[in-house]
Amino acid sequence: MTSPALPACLIAVASAVVPFGASAHPHIFIDTAFRFVFDEAGLLTAVAIDWTYDDFYSLLMIEENELDSDGDGTPEQDRLDAFAGHDVDWEAGYPGDFTVEWKGEAVPLSGPIEHEAHYDNGRITTSHTRMLSPAFDPKADSVVARSYDPTYFVAYEVPTEPGIVGRDDCRIVRDAADKAKAQQEYGDQLAAIDVTGDPFEVVEVPDIGVLFADAFTLLCNAGS
Repeated sequence: MTSPALPACLIAVASAVVPFGASAHPHIFIDTAFRFVFDEAGLLTAVAIDWTYDDFYSLLMIEENELDSDGDGTPEQDRLDAFAGHDVDWEAGYPGDFTVEWKGEAVPLSGPIEHEAHYDNGRITTSHTRMLSPAFDPKADSVVARSYDPTYFVAYEVPTEPGIVGRDDCRIVRDAADKAKAQQEYGDQLAAIDVTGDPFEVVEVPDIGVLFADAFTLLCNAGS
């Protein structure tokens, strides 16, 4: 994965305040749910991902995309159906705020497919699937998945345990991130970046978001 980039002016502001006690502050909050998907041969083929956006950003999405045509505060499902997939209309090569590793190496993921969108209790949820290339049998080697934005502009939480579709001999172990330690390292990394030039210059920054991301380890054939 390439390093994320941010405008120098944003880095300067963040690095000025974070070391003095302010917390890293993302701007969008998303609850993630995901499922490891196996095919009939027992190969891990895909990850199905649901994103539930926070109330405020859901409202912005509704207004900016004209999803509520009658103004009653609830977007119409037909407009949500037409909108599905637009939130993940990324440029080629963008990692998509989700990573999968196997044997310590990144597994290539396809662009998002199989889009859906719905609205409930003031929040929009979108769904998409990422195919693994190639599909594989994890066997005794662990698979590690993380949901996060490298720049930490978006904060991802995984409030429910991920699921497994297609096999019954696998389990998932969560390794929760140390948020206090992540905050400190976040400040240290930003403070070390030289932003003395053009304030609007795009600056490469470290993979900061991973510090705040829980790691989910998929273990199969664990008893063999």
